[in-house]
Amino acid sequence: MISFLYILPVVLILTKVIPFSDRFLVLTITGALIIGLAMLNEIAPADLGFNYQNLLPAIKDILPVTIISSVLMIVFYLNHGMRIDNTGIPWYFYVFYISLSSPLQEFLYRSYLFNRLAQIQLNQGYIIIITAILYSFAHSIYQDLLTVLLSLIIGLYWAYHYNRFKNFYSITLSHTILGIIAILTGSV
Repeated sequence: MISFLYILPVVLILTKVIPFSDRFLVLTITGALIIGLAMLNEIAPADLGFNYQNLLPAIKDILPVTIISSVLMIVFYLNHGMRIDNTGIPWYFYVFYISLSSPLQEFLYRSYLFNRLAQIQLNQGYIIIITAILYSFAHSIYQDLLTVLLSLIIGLYWAYHYNRFKNFYSITLSHTILGIIAILTGSV
């Protein structure tokens, strides 16, 4: 199932079977399929990180990395300008990114995938590595090595954080902030 839902869509976009311009449609469809699987498997929302019990400690933990990463992107932008020209991105993309793309990516690559890999009793270290690699691989559709490497690095941190707190909201907040800043500054 992992190869079908996490690898095949990326391969189809990379090989141009699915046009790059349809990437958000693919994300939405994949997300809907995986949400459906979670419902069919009757996975409790709390088991997918949907809880507020440890939200404050989780945010306190993730905030320093989010702030430092944000500052680094802004400093790079101020000193070197945009690495990738994202000036043509319309305002409604940001609404989509905040409301759907970031939460779906976190559900796919942290919440659901962690849960499924834990079900087969995989070592937590392996789960962190596998989820980060799959998350980074998804970003290979942009055909930019730095984007893939930065996605791997932040994916490792987000996976570590999720493993520690099992909180969907804190990683979604971090992902949304970093993603918006990265796009606005042309970092990715």
